[in-house]
Amino acid sequence: MRSVVILLWLAVLPGVAAAREGFEEAKEHYGKGEYRQASTLLRDLARSDPKNAEIRFWLSRTHTRLREWKEAVRELEQAVKLEPRNARYHLWLGRAYGDRASRAFFTSAFSLARKVVKEFETARDLAPEDIDVRFDLLEYYLQAPGIVGGGKDKAEAEAKVIAGIDPAKKFIADATLHMKNKDWEKAEASLLRATAEYPRQASAHRDLAGYRFDRKDYRGALDSGRKALDLGPNSKSSALLVASAQVRLGVELEEAERSLASLARGSLHDGDPSHEEVHYWIGQCRLARGETAGARAAFETALRFNPEYSRAKDALAEIK
Repeated sequence: MRSVVILLWLAVLPGVAAAREGFEEAKEHYGKGEYRQASTLLRDLARSDPKNAEIRFWLSRTHTRLREWKEAVRELEQAVKLEPRNARYHLWLGRAYGDRASRAFFTSAFSLARKVVKEFETARDLAPEDIDVRFDLLEYYLQAPGIVGGGKDKAEAEAKVIAGIDPAKKFIADATLHMKNKDWEKAEASLLRATAEYPRQASAHRDLAGYRFDRKDYRGALDSGRKALDLGPNSKSSALLVASAQVRLGVELEEAERSLASLARGSLHDGDPSHEEVHYWIGQCRLARGETAGARAAFETALRFNPEYSRAKDALAEIK
């Protein structure tokens, strides 16, 4: 009997290895922005292994990138059914409902918003120490009206919990509350305190750089972005912040374009800048260098990754 079991297992092994290779290949396509190829591979894998929740999760991510909102929700709902205690799946299902809600009519959006907060709160209950879950809840509570579970009091309570879990993140949570109130001075002061109290933490400098960039303080963004990049040289978000600040300032444009080209050649996953964002900034860099044709090509490339990317659309309209 034992020999029969071993023979059966040996017969299964090649299929397991092939499935693993196919899964890794799909993730490679995803990182390169080849979402249709990734989706095709993942659909095949899902048919051969319908109870694999992780395949469903990744298939949902490709649907999101392809702007197939209903399909993205469907796959994540399946992942949650397969692994109902996986907080990550609940978090991303909440985000997927949010994507649909932002494109739905009012009555549908109302129903979807309730699903968003339900999934976020389920994720929190399953993984109370997860900072990503906590920040998504903080943002939801700040943005959503009370009738669908939002509320300033809930957001403030969430910020206190974040501070208890990770004191370094207290300042970005506080800054988020101040930004909602349009108290820009207090928001920047909170982020500055983070860099003062945690001077060796790259994310603190990156958060400050991002805030300064959004407030059009490009010199400050460049200084903070460089500090973040010095402390975390592998951060693609920091690299993009530095390059985009250089473009806005019109300084070190060759260095900026080299950095952006490196990002474009590499693999970009969730948490990194998007492919369309990188190509948009390549276009802006080329415009700053007086290369209109090259800029147009870069903006068109950005739209191939995401046809709905409004910044690239607007940039193209301005130079045509």
